[in-house]
Amino acid sequence: MEHGEPICVRQGERPLFRLLKASASMGISLALAGHRFTVNALDGNLVQTPVAVSTLELDVAERVDAIVEMNNPGAWILGSTDDKDRDMGMGVVVEYADRTGEPQWIAPPKATWDHTAFGRSMLAPAPDVSIDLKVRAGTRRARRLQPVDHQRQDVADTNPLFTVQRGKRNRLVMNNDSGDELPVHIRRHSFEVTNVGDQPTSGVIKETISMPRFSTAEIDLVVDDPGTLFHCHHQDHMDEGFAGPIVYALERRPIVLHGSASLCPCAPC
Repeated sequence: MEHGEPICVRQGERPLFRLLKASASMGISLALAGHRFTVNALDGNLVQTPVAVSTLELDVAERVDAIVEMNNPGAWILGSTDDKDRDMGMGVVVEYADRTGEPQWIAPPKATWDHTAFGRSMLAPAPDVSIDLKVRAGTRRARRLQPVDHQRQDVADTNPLFTVQRGKRNRLVMNNDSGDELPVHIRRHSFEVTNVGDQPTSGVIKETISMPRFSTAEIDLVVDDPGTLFHCHHQDHMDEGFAGPIVYALERRPIVLHGSASLCPCAPC
């Protein structure tokens, strides 16, 4: 297996690794043999609780910033925990100064990636609006997103997927019932993760959240950029229809005419 040029480090250093899953296919699990990562940012946002982990889970478009304590001299492999992926080159050598020899791989202990570990134990503020969404497997398309309070709506339809309110805390209660892992993304917005499974949290700010098969998650969104898109970051899922617009509720803004107030339902006057 060819790893290319090694990453050179010295004992006692604490390098920051900034990792991005840039492909549009499946996610990846990464480990640095003989070391642990201390995660301090997700999707460019500092976490509330930095946590040391043996593996990093990145779905499509997710980013992780993590510091590694260089306290185990040798030549090690930073790469995929999947043996076939590493055999095909999904890895790089991390080499201590004045150390030689074949790079080593040690399989990390199995662990479940948990977004709530990086947040606060206190509850997030109550939402102003709650929107229930279910992702399910379909017959005509492999995946379909359906607002629970509607009879039917494909994300590929030209109609808005759902309506949000500007400046309000919109809570999206999502149920992935499709049997596929889904990296869910809202363009040009960040959101707060407030619940994963049955575990509440707060303070975890993300741009993409990966939802394992048959899982649930809740995210709070305060929208401030109209004309955005809600979609899955897997390219094949988007090709099959998992992408749709969300719109802002019509705002009624007061205007003043000759000293008296009225309401105008149109765009800013």
